[in-house]
Formats: sequence, structure tokens, C-alpha cells
Amino acid sequence: MFKGILLALLAAALNGTIGIFSKVLIEHGMTIEAIAFIKTLWAFILISLLLGRQTQRTQLQDIQTAFTSVTTLLLQIAFCAFLGIFVLFFFETTAYQYGQAANVVVVLMAAAAVSALIGGWLLLAEKITLSAIIGTLVAITGIFIISWAGSSSWQAVFYAALAGSGYGIFSVLVKRFDLKGGLPLTKMLMLFGALFLFIPFVQNLQPIEWNISVVLNLLALAILPTLLGFYCITKALACISAANVQVTGLSEPIFSMLLAWIFLNEVPTSQFFLGAVCIIIGIILINQLYRVSPKTEG
Repeated sequence: MFKGILLALLAAALNGTIGIFSKVLIEHGMTIEAIAFIKTLWAFILISLLLGRQTQRTQLQDIQTAFTSVTTLLLQIAFCAFLGIFVLFFFETTAYQYGQAANVVVVLMAAAAVSALIGGWLLLAEKITLSAIIGTLVAITGIFIISWAGSSSWQAVFYAALAGSGYGIFSVLVKRFDLKGGLPLTKMLMLFGALFLFIPFVQNLQPIEWNISVVLNLLALAILPTLLGFYCITKALACISAANVQVTGLSEPIFSMLLAWIFLNEVPTSQFFLGAVCIIIGIILINQLYRVSPKTEG
């Protein structure tokens, strides 16, 4: 359990770097469609190089030990990539057209946590305990306190909720399909993710002014939140429930703010610390870290 929590926290910390690197790339004139596609494609290429000595058959067996059909396995991975990468990106991007970025992120993360909780109950027969419900609500309250900025249109809330729900169901289906987390699964998710993201990239194709700053920031996005972030998420799902992973992932705004404090000199407010406390309490509740196992006598 603690390994799963640690991996989920590490994924949240890695995802917290997205804003910093993306901000630099946007300042260089890159569209978010180009950023999403190129970082995913580069992540796929990097993992492919790492796994170059393994046969494709071995990699598929690492993903699902007793698979009976390559086609079925690839369709399962493709569906997960569609929900966890394309749906997340497409509807999140659409939501930004109707509301403030901070509000979109809050609704998205809340929807991911709730959909993972309900999806785990429906598809995995995971029990929904009182501490899980309270922990989820308290953690969601925390991200609202940290990030919500005024009112937002119903379209922004709707599309952000769709994006978050896709991501939440993605984490449930990884467990439902018994996909083993690791580099081979991450590689295939990046492959299908890049194929899906190629569509909006081409539709909004604009010239890219390549320079060392653009390359380094894209490389950082490909390695940290994309490659390592998805790797940690899929590994965490092998240890704890999808709901626990998603609620623990609500700690991402804490890491984002801390990184912005360190690298962008953005000083956190008292509102941030109050929200951070709520998120931490929520993580403790849903993972039942308040329970102390009695020592067994030999």
C-alpha cells in the first residue's frame, strides 16, 4: 500500500512540472496541440530505445501475462490511451475556451477522483467505505480552496468534467484489463496516445521555431510528466485502488505551487496552505493511514 501511495505522490509531483515547462513553450509560440503531440511522441521514441533489445512478444507478456489475443490486448491498451490521453487532452483544451485555467483543473481533478471511486465500485467491485467518501470530498475541497478563481461557465465545468472522467475511468480500466504497469505498457500508451493526438495537432498545425530552449523543455515534458508520470501511475495501480491513486494524485496542486515558488518566485498564500492541509487529510482518510495495525505476537 505504501509503495502505491509513494508512486501516486511521485506521479503527482512529476505532473506538477507540466505548467512550468509548458509556460516556456507557449511563450515561444507553440500551440498546446503541438506540445501534447510532440511530448507524447518523443516519450514513445525514448521508451522504444530503452526496450530495443526486448522482442515485441516479451513486451506484450510483460503487459498482460496470459493474453490470448494480440488484437484484443492492443484494443484494450488503445481504449485506455483514448480515455487517459486523448479524451483528457481534448476536453481539457475545449474547457479552457470557456473558463479560467485554474477552474478547469479543479473540476477535472475532482471528476477524475469521483469517477475512479464510482468506476472501481461498478467495474471492479471495490467497496466504497465511509472514509473513502469523506477523504475524497475533503481532498476535493482542498483543491477548490487552492485553485478555484471566481465563477466559471457551465461549458467549462462540463468539458472539464468529461476530461477528468475519462482519466478516472482510464485508471479503472487499467486494473479491469489486468494491464501490468511498467515501461512496456507506458510505451504502448504513448504510441496510441500520439496517434490520437496527431489529429488535433494537424488540425491546428502552425510553424514551430526550434531552438535549444524549445527542445530542452519538450524533452523535459516527454521524460518527467509524460514518460515517468504514466509509468508511476500504472505501477501505483498495481498496488492500490484506482480511487486511491486518483485522490492521492490530488496532491498535484501542492507540488505545482511549491515548484512555482521555487522556480517562478510565486509566493503561496494562506489559502494555499489551508487547501494543502485538506488534501493531505483526504489522502490519509482514503488510504486509511490513520489505522495502526496491532503487532502480532509470535
